[in-house]
Amino acid sequence: MPSAATISRLKLKQTYLSDITLEVGNEWLSFLTITDSRMKSVPATMAHLIVLEMLEISKSSIETVNLNLFSKLTHLRHLNLCDNKILFLHLSDAAEGNFAQLRDLFLSGNLLTTIDLSGFNNMKLLQTLDLHRNRIRRMEGALVSNSLKFLDLSDNRIETLNWCEWNITSLNRFMLSSNELVTLPSCLPLTMPNVMYLIFQRNALTDGDSWYSLFTLERLYHLDISYNRLTKAVFDNVSLSLSILGLQNNNIKVLSVPAADYGLNILASFNSIDTFDIKSLSPNVTSLEMLGNPIDCTFDRARMRIGQEPVCCIRNTSQILN
Repeated sequence: MPSAATISRLKLKQTYLSDITLEVGNEWLSFLTITDSRMKSVPATMAHLIVLEMLEISKSSIETVNLNLFSKLTHLRHLNLCDNKILFLHLSDAAEGNFAQLRDLFLSGNLLTTIDLSGFNNMKLLQTLDLHRNRIRRMEGALVSNSLKFLDLSDNRIETLNWCEWNITSLNRFMLSSNELVTLPSCLPLTMPNVMYLIFQRNALTDGDSWYSLFTLERLYHLDISYNRLTKAVFDNVSLSLSILGLQNNNIKVLSVPAADYGLNILASFNSIDTFDIKSLSPNVTSLEMLGNPIDCTFDRARMRIGQEPVCCIRNTSQILN
């Protein structure tokens, strides 16, 4: 593509493109999308696009990526390399000032097995890091960021995580569903003290004292631990900010949340709860779902008439259990 071209947006979709050359001095192209191509690597001449703001190369055959190629693109805000065949990601510690405007980095749907997160630490404005749908088993390096708000590690093969050296104080949403975790990540409340959404569904998490540490998070709004291996949900104190507690599809036999702030909604369907006492729940719990348990005491205070008895339990003769 000649540098004299005055195109600001270019989209190449479903082509036989295997390479592209971009001349030095292109001061126009700001948005470039290449999708469904035959490219196996990111062209080195991408570094010539000095005003590039958004780059997407997706659904192609890229196997390795050197992210340092983009480090000097001072206008680049959004980088999407999803749904390729990336096995290796090279990123040396970025020098101060590199990746000056990068806010969103999408790497989902690739073949990564190991990732060194410390390489992202000097992306000073990075807010979104999406690594879901890879094959990640091992994570190296400590992630330290004051800007990161969204981290997605879902649909990988992660078994353990130790975050005691991590520091991501601005993180708002953390997704870790569909992995192989058997215990909660170490030091989580210290690592991300302001997180609001924790999604841990479809792992192999079991009972233990580590759950209590989560409820020290003062801004936690939604905790999803459905589709795990819990046998009890006895939480004496939960975060006052908690609004949604997802417990569905475990093997929970005992449910007790005696202290909560007003507005907590508990989803406990498809467990093994056989007996239940409404007094085991705080009166501030506004709704409870218990479908598919041996006993169903589902209620929703918002739909009740004033003075109505809050709970009517039904014995399930045709149990739907895990």
